[in-house]
Amino acid sequence: MAKDKNKKKEAENETEASETETAVNEEIAEEKKEETAPVEKDDYKDKFIRLAADFDNFKKRSKAEKEGIYNLAVADTVAKFIPVIDDMERACAAAPEDSPLKKGVDQVAAKFAATLEQLGVTPIGEKGEKFDVSLHEAVMHCESDEFEEGSVTEVFQKGYKLGDKVVRYAKVKVN
Repeated sequence: MAKDKNKKKEAENETEASETETAVNEEIAEEKKEETAPVEKDDYKDKFIRLAADFDNFKKRSKAEKEGIYNLAVADTVAKFIPVIDDMERACAAAPEDSPLKKGVDQVAAKFAATLEQLGVTPIGEKGEKFDVSLHEAVMHCESDEFEEGSVTEVFQKGYKLGDKVVRYAKVKVN
């Protein structure tokens, strides 16, 4: 019987020791977790900030691409209508001054000009302005005392631009 009591006490002591050891191990594990928790929190916060910045950059890139595609589509469409505008201007110039046909074509040409203006398209190439390679195409060169050196003396074909993009270069005669 004494042996049984001793064995029970030893078993209880071993159980208590293992429970104490387990508790100590759990405390150590919790302390390690507490030490690594701020580091993990900072890592997650840094990853979140980087992901948010990447997403913001993606949105900006997408918006710029959409605007670029829109401007390109408008420029292509305007380029298709420019020959029609040229024909109307030539018809206005050729028609007699008091002709009702001239008045009608003038009105249509004015509507075209207003529509182009609404789209942000501006005509380029005026007599007397300074010649600019990025806007004009020099078809002829002449010497004249009437205009200063390097200026446009005559416009053969009006040019158009949409914002900074040239849709059609103006064909001009340069002094």
